[in-house]
Amino acid sequence: MTNYNLEEAELIKVQIGLSVILLFTTIISISLSYNFLMMLEKKEPIYNDKDSYNILLFNRGLMFIVALMFIYINIRDKRVKEKYRLEDEFADLQIWASVFSFFAALIVLYVGINSGNNLISEENPTI
Repeated sequence: MTNYNLEEAELIKVQIGLSVILLFTTIISISLSYNFLMMLEKKEPIYNDKDSYNILLFNRGLMFIVALMFIYINIRDKRVKEKYRLEDEFADLQIWASVFSFFAALIVLYVGINSGNNLISEENPTI
């Protein structure tokens, strides 16, 4: 394996880990949405309001951190390719996409923090 392959392999391992975390946040999002559905249908919810809010904040905070890590990974990937003089015409686009995802996660986190236990904000969008 070349040094380039080793560096790229490390970045891909981190991306796989981040993707698993995003899958985990999606599962949490589904459970929160189902919990909200149960409340709307006047059935016994899975979580009480306080637990639901805490899970919501944890999930959105985790998405925020993952989005930040994707910016780092994309910048690192571009630098590795430049180091080995490899062309990647979409590297800048990937960085910008991760920056936009970061801002989306920041807005979602802000809304979650400021919503309190407001059940209307219970919907949990994913990145």
